Amino acid sequence: MPLTGPEYQRLTLTSPTLDSETEGRWIACDESGYDGEDLLSDGRYMMVAGVAIDDVMAELVVRDLCKETGIQQTVRDLKFRHFKRGDRLEKLSRLWQSGGALHGRCSVYVIDKRYAIMSKTIDLLVEEEAYRRGIDLHVNRRARKLARALACDGRRALKDDRFARLEQAFVTFARRKDPGDRREAVQTFYDEVEAAWTVSTRRNVTEALELLRATRVHADELHGDAALRQPPHLELLDTALATLTRAWSERLGAVSALADEHRELTDDRLDVTREVLTTGAGATPSSLHRRLRIQRMVRGSSHDHASIQLADLLAGAAGTVAKHSTISPTDAGALLRPIIVPLIEPTSLVPTDDLDPFRTDASRQ
Repeated sequence: MPLTGPEYQRLTLTSPTLDSETEGRWIACDESGYDGEDLLSDGRYMMVAGVAIDDVMAELVVRDLCKETGIQQTVRDLKFRHFKRGDRLEKLSRLWQSGGALHGRCSVYVIDKRYAIMSKTIDLLVEEEAYRRGIDLHVNRRARKLARALACDGRRALKDDRFARLEQAFVTFARRKDPGDRREAVQTFYDEVEAAWTVSTRRNVTEALELLRATRVHADELHGDAALRQPPHLELLDTALATLTRAWSERLGAVSALADEHRELTDDRLDVTREVLTTGAGATPSSLHRRLRIQRMVRGSSHDHASIQLADLLAGAAGTVAKHSTISPTDAGALLRPIIVPLIEPTSLVPTDDLDPFRTDASRQ
């Protein structure tokens, strides 16, 4: 059922999408591996899949796919789980390969949640202190280098379980849901920062922790009245949707985005996301983006939109590849990996510039 309530009235779309001069190309989006603010969940990766297709064409693709795989046409909400039996998965995978109906129309934005924790730590605290001092940490990608230092080398640089405690302490005080005693959570985080800085054995990690030690005032302000009107600090769904939409607009020009309905994607959040993309807003002068032609940004249900069903299939395949690479190898993961990895967006929130963000995962545990 469509989401109800005043926050979900204006931007819920039930009518079919259709590529046009006024609305541009439609990009249908769906997620896999989303756990809200719980960035320390067992599933390390979150994916948002985008398929450049409108509902008119998507209906034809879904119909042909059901016919080829023997899935009853009465299945109105096609899901990835429908393709785990027999040879259905192989037939599904042909959609994304050369000659397939969706070849060249698909991409996947990946978030490494563990890296996202450290990226948020730098973003919410160190960047704020740098800004106060007139320093732009986006120049020469310094903010990313600091986050990578903590995410990639932190576990090796700190003794015992110190790194895990640092991660947990940040998530505990930064999350909006069930914060407990906020003042105590902030103090615990800075106690962990101090302890980690004391024992760090790698210079790049020590330098990042040194910068964190000077950010207490910003942590105290993080949950002020103004901040409470903003999205939760650890909420990454709209960030992923924005970055994926930006990538498609840079390739195609004018686009409209149709996201699978989700309680976090309120009308206001979708409005803000579209505004950021159309104005090119950035945190600092060096992080400004080119203004994009985002015609519409709306939500919808897979029951109403065949295009969202195709995005769900791609997101499910990407999730299977992530689990295959990080948790337990499977035949499905082995089949899909060489097909899905080339579809991953280069701008994904991962700590590596490797075209395969899962390749070095073992070294970053």
